[in-house]
Amino acid sequence: MKAGRTNYVYEFTYSSGPGRQEVFQCKYVDPEEALKRFMRILSLTKEPFDFKIVVRDEATKEESSYQVMGSVDDMLEKFRVFLETTTGETLAGVEANIGETEIIHSDVESMSTFEKMQTIIYASFKHGKFSSLDVVEIFKNTFGEELPKSTASTYLARMWNRGKGHLERFGNRSGYMYRLRTELPEVQKATEQAERLLATLELRVKK
Repeated sequence: MKAGRTNYVYEFTYSSGPGRQEVFQCKYVDPEEALKRFMRILSLTKEPFDFKIVVRDEATKEESSYQVMGSVDDMLEKFRVFLETTTGETLAGVEANIGETEIIHSDVESMSTFEKMQTIIYASFKHGKFSSLDVVEIFKNTFGEELPKSTASTYLARMWNRGKGHLERFGNRSGYMYRLRTELPEVQKATEQAERLLATLELRVKK
């Protein structure tokens, strides 16, 4: 199906670890894009956990929810069927390719807080180390939104992913510092995408 703005709001509630519950929300994207983002969430967890998905149509106020568990492939397939049933759209299957995927979208309103934070990290910290406070400051300057330091710290830990992600981490819990692994081809690609998006945002502001 062709991507475009929709009336759907998707909310994923899941456990990222023992006693840790997190909520990820994305708005106004088509069901196929929501499926891709669900795959991205799975890639950020050490192993699959219990997920609850809520899909709400803001035009009709109708809401559907679904609890899903199982292997990565099984969870993706179940969620695809749920989305097709809920929205009436036919979706292409999404392969479970665990790892970072493209996060840059031309419609900033549809981006989650995590995706916005990734964007400024890729575009703003290509050289040297940075802290969660640096991220909070640039996030506010870029998007005009407050980003709690605790949220920034949680998302940075995701991008570090115990040394397997796009960030290196230094120091200890009293003051972690991070470095973007710009030697990785996928980081270089994400950096280019992020720079293009921020350049577009700047042009829109000037207009």
